[in-house]
Amino acid sequence: MAPGISHPFYVSVSELQLGPKQAELSVRLFTDDFETVLRSEPGGEKVDLIKRQPKQIDSLVARYVRKQWSIQLNEQALVLQYVGFEQEEDATWVHFESPLTSPPNALRLENRLLLAHFPSQQNIVHVQLGKFKRTRRLNNDERVWELKLQGD
Repeated sequence: MAPGISHPFYVSVSELQLGPKQAELSVRLFTDDFETVLRSEPGGEKVDLIKRQPKQIDSLVARYVRKQWSIQLNEQALVLQYVGFEQEEDATWVHFESPLTSPPNALRLENRLLLAHFPSQQNIVHVQLGKFKRTRRLNNDERVWELKLQGD
């Protein structure tokens, strides 16, 4: 997207894949929106995701997403380990993983990404465990999604 041109909607897409031993979370955000938010964070004044600046960009990205995204599996908080981020056209993908110590049965997700800066933000969340797939739209009115999981 060209600098200075805004888009009429605000949306992110998160994909949570639950495997037998590991959870993987990938979050897709519009780069310009994500930069706007990161620039308001301490140390983020000169953020440029495409140029990967400043040097501490990875810690800024990881810290912000971890602060805004929480996952509880079987009533235990998942510790999201930052893998990295990548650019895809006008979007930024941020990747995390977490080891699983027990089979997932119940899931509680809270996604507050960009909501404080963009009141109309919509956060689409896809969850997959084997053949079990569900999708939910979260926003300022509904930030939390609780669900029971059923694998293959």
